[in-house]
Amino acid sequence: MKAVQWKSKRNSFSHTQIYTAKQNKRVFVLATLFTSLLATSAVAQELSIPCDEVEEKALAEAKTNEVERISAFKPAIPLERVDPRYPSSAARKGREGWVRLSYVIDEEGRVKDPVVEDFFGSPSFKRSALSAVKKWQYNPAIKDGEPTQQCHQAVQMDFALVGKTGATRKFIKAYKNVDEIFKAGNVEAADEAFKELSSWDTLNRYENAWLLSLESQIAGAKGDIEREAKSLSRLLASNGQKRFNNAVFDDDYVAYALQRKILLDAQRGYYAEALKSYSTLQEMEEQQARVDEIAAIIQKIETSIASENNLKVPVSIGDNGRWFHTLVRNKFAFNNIQGELDTVEVRCDSHREKFTVAEAHVWHIPQSWGQCQVMVKGDSETKFDLVEVAKG
Repeated sequence: MKAVQWKSKRNSFSHTQIYTAKQNKRVFVLATLFTSLLATSAVAQELSIPCDEVEEKALAEAKTNEVERISAFKPAIPLERVDPRYPSSAARKGREGWVRLSYVIDEEGRVKDPVVEDFFGSPSFKRSALSAVKKWQYNPAIKDGEPTQQCHQAVQMDFALVGKTGATRKFIKAYKNVDEIFKAGNVEAADEAFKELSSWDTLNRYENAWLLSLESQIAGAKGDIEREAKSLSRLLASNGQKRFNNAVFDDDYVAYALQRKILLDAQRGYYAEALKSYSTLQEMEEQQARVDEIAAIIQKIETSIASENNLKVPVSIGDNGRWFHTLVRNKFAFNNIQGELDTVEVRCDSHREKFTVAEAHVWHIPQSWGQCQVMVKGDSETKFDLVEVAKG
């Protein structure tokens, strides 16, 4: 959403060199980019505690190796959506970006428990987005004739300045310097130069998209698939849309980014994300060749989801103490916890649940709740395996 009028002349430059450098990657070795499926045992446990229990109470009453249910809920109609305030300091500097949020709608139609899933740009965008979404109002969802909570709601708020396009000469010069270091084969030096450039507090959306493209290349050269996948996800969020005539990259490069992200998500076990990217790729015009190239990976993902094998996703919680994952099955568990995990919240299309975390317990989500996302809270750098449990 364009929250501020701001005019500034900018220079644009072609992304031909990036796309050309990546064209040769269209032949993929499928076997090396697909996660092996590891079986993990788990013990089922029934869970039933009223939906109005609060997280703090459940945490206080939790016993060793015991799981407590904290809350539950269902659908709503928007009445009022307040636009976020564009932070004046960011506007003055010409900084742009976005914030992706998820939230719950309570029984009175108010937004509750908004969470920043990811963002790019000024940290002040997060505060503004959270402040705005808390003021949104809905007609509440109804369950058994009574108002009830609803989840899973998600939104991306874009912070863009009117009339601002392209990159500054200063940015182009710095970007080309990093790119030359990278192409010379000095990946570590290029990464350091990239981090310095990405710390600028004047970057607009166009420059953000270019930076994220470069980061994905650097991460790929270093074999860091988590960072590469994240940078590609952020690139796609920063790119804009062709139908609004504000896309940074052309369709061919966007299709490449989607194709590459599918491969990385398949390797990481993020199957729901891979399938979502595949659907987007299928909807693009003149990209059937890429759709055909990736079809074998998608078939393997679908076979794995339908199999009798447990699906394991190795996780390391980041500095913000949260980790998000969209489920492809309705049963999951935790295993091999190294560190401290506090709670796991399941946000589905029509319900939400919160639990304390215990190892070797299985959470069973009713199919009627729709697709679900888990949000795990814990200490920074805690490691664990999330296991999506087979039907058997």
